[in-house]
Amino acid sequence: MRKYITSASGESNITFSAARRHGIGLLTTVSLEAILSRNSHHTVNQESPDMSPKELMLAAINQAPIPALAVATYNFHPFNAFSQEPAYAPMLDAVAQAPNVGMLCKSGASRHSPQDELITADRQAGGDSELTITRWVTPRGELEMVHKTPQGQPGYTVEPLVKDDDDLEKFLSFLSMPCEPATIDLSGAKQFYEELGDQGLVYLSYPDPMYSVVRWFDFEDFAIRCLEQLPVILELVDREFARIRVELAAMIDQAVGYDFLFFTAGPELATPPMLSPEIFRQLVTCYQRQLVGMIKSAGHLVSIHCHGRVRAVLDQFIEMGADLLEPMEPPPQGDISLEQAREEVNGRMCLMGYIQDQDLYTAQPGEMRSKVQAIREVGAGQTGYIMTPTATPFMHPPPERFVRNYVEFVQAAAEQLP
Repeated sequence: MRKYITSASGESNITFSAARRHGIGLLTTVSLEAILSRNSHHTVNQESPDMSPKELMLAAINQAPIPALAVATYNFHPFNAFSQEPAYAPMLDAVAQAPNVGMLCKSGASRHSPQDELITADRQAGGDSELTITRWVTPRGELEMVHKTPQGQPGYTVEPLVKDDDDLEKFLSFLSMPCEPATIDLSGAKQFYEELGDQGLVYLSYPDPMYSVVRWFDFEDFAIRCLEQLPVILELVDREFARIRVELAAMIDQAVGYDFLFFTAGPELATPPMLSPEIFRQLVTCYQRQLVGMIKSAGHLVSIHCHGRVRAVLDQFIEMGADLLEPMEPPPQGDISLEQAREEVNGRMCLMGYIQDQDLYTAQPGEMRSKVQAIREVGAGQTGYIMTPTATPFMHPPPERFVRNYVEFVQAAAEQLP
């Protein structure tokens, strides 16, 4: 239950034999070595001191002057499964040949709770998909959830954990059980940090209290309960907040000496039009303001991950104290242009994204280059923005058009950098 596990691999000094040990194919080991050796090729311009991709990204988040537009891949890097899929090799090679393009790399803490012993997961193969049946033993009876994962594709829930009022009582009884705090371990994230070096930022995930509740419901049912049973939903979120606050404190203690970029995901499930700005405030902002404050008090930067329409709650992200909001999506997926968003945040929060992930699957040759140029015209010479795709590549193997367009994005972005 609730395991946030990093996927770090190998020693920082990667060799062909080490690559084999860590599951990295020979085809992409060259890309890995090239990316790790990019340190010697940083050249932002001849009139300003060299800045590594990491330094450029941090400067943009901190609203500091930057000599070039910050650019990064979004959770695409050679330290995980991408290095094992030959079709991703051209994309990894493009990143290796673009020394000023950084990498935003998601990681997390491993977590073990005594309550984990009350949860079992059975996996069953079925055709070209895998079913995961998860069962929880609660004081009021058993709960069951079914998750389906098509081969090479993202998974989705076909049967939620909480299906009716009886299940809701079981769920609440589970959260009410006395339990020792979970054991938190950041060793994997720290190893990942050492491997990545100054090539980008390790994006360290922490849980969102609202998402830690809504993930167990059918969303339509959850939205209706927010209208009809909001006090019950808030009780569930309160209980998760209490747990998360303790676990986040342990993460922060272990993160001393590491400039991780903390982030949380899940607020996107409560943004309009799904739920109102006022309910968003009660379910998300009130809790995140305290969690973000904990992280920033320890000297770390904090990001909020939120797809879709953010205009109606943009002021609340600023109120939370977030340093960064991502992934900004252009209309129609989003509801605000990059230029308008920059005007509204007015230097109070960095923005990231705006290379729409869907475009990478559909664009014709030359379109990604044009999109990069259009963004550069808005953001050139200005801090407080990082150009990235809006999502992690999720298809294994990726379509040829996606690979072509991603390479075009990386090359075009690199060419825009002095």
